[in-house]
Amino acid sequence: MALPPLLEPKDKEWLFKVTNKISTQPERDLCLLGYFLGTPMTTLEINRLQLKDVLHKSGKLNKQFVIRGCQSFNGEDRKVFLLNKRLRELTLNYLSYRVKKNIGIGDNPDQYLGLDPYDALFITAQGKGFSIVSKKTTTGAPSYSCDALNRHIKKLLKSSGVENPSVLSGRRTFAVTLKRKGYDESYIHLLLGNKDWETTKKLLTSDPVNIGLIAAEAF
Repeated sequence: MALPPLLEPKDKEWLFKVTNKISTQPERDLCLLGYFLGTPMTTLEINRLQLKDVLHKSGKLNKQFVIRGCQSFNGEDRKVFLLNKRLRELTLNYLSYRVKKNIGIGDNPDQYLGLDPYDALFITAQGKGFSIVSKKTTTGAPSYSCDALNRHIKKLLKSSGVENPSVLSGRRTFAVTLKRKGYDESYIHLLLGNKDWETTKKLLTSDPVNIGLIAAEAF
């Protein structure tokens, strides 16, 4: 099966530029893309984020949070770190927008910036979180998907010119970006949460080589 498109740095910057210009809620969508490309989270995990995951009741951003096993794609608790400066700025900008527009106001004005801590982090134009659909597998086990959020992310990618947009591009881009910066593959594997090392290896060894950039380093 073909791998999802890899977003190069120039593609990411163009994606953010286009989104900022055409989105009806740029604060939300820029923040959403930040979590899509800047964390190892799946779109379903992003969809399940609550405000209290990223925001402390004091009004300050958390430095990390845990995706519980019951909501994690691999069934295990996973830490997600909220330390990247740009991601934190995008998050604060979006939360400030929500406060200004009174989106998801809670019962305690002196906590969580006055927002409802149990509200979804990413809110639709209808004032609620993106829907999650429950399905049954062939064995009868429950399976969950976030079709609405997936369509929205694909639309943002397509609008910036990404061919064959995929919601799996985020995790692939996250992994390859870290590898290119020289980080140990075992740490990348840990962050991704893949149970099978071959899954991570496939993402990392499929990094397209830019011969021109390599040649440019010769002088």
